[in-house]
Amino acid sequence: MGEAIRGAPRRVGRSRGAHWKRALWSTIAMVGLLLTAGVAYLGWSSGGSGVPTEGAPAPPFILPDQQGRPVDLAQYLGRKPVVLVFYMTYG
Repeated sequence: MGEAIRGAPRRVGRSRGAHWKRALWSTIAMVGLLLTAGVAYLGWSSGGSGVPTEGAPAPPFILPDQQGRPVDLAQYLGRKPVVLVFYMTYG
């Protein structure tokens, strides 16, 4: 009665393929995390916090207007004060 049936499949657990896939994705995730942390550290250590300071010139950028046309901040350099309004949209 306690004898194994010949030809019956044995349950071994996960196959080697699943193990290697898991190890590969873990390695990719770790490398991505280290790269992200490295880039953040370099930005912090170089003084570039990403937050503009009062009185400093604005960095050059291009944003779409309400009709979707690109507007370059450099077009208005030295002409008139520029007021940026960021409003929340739902859509």
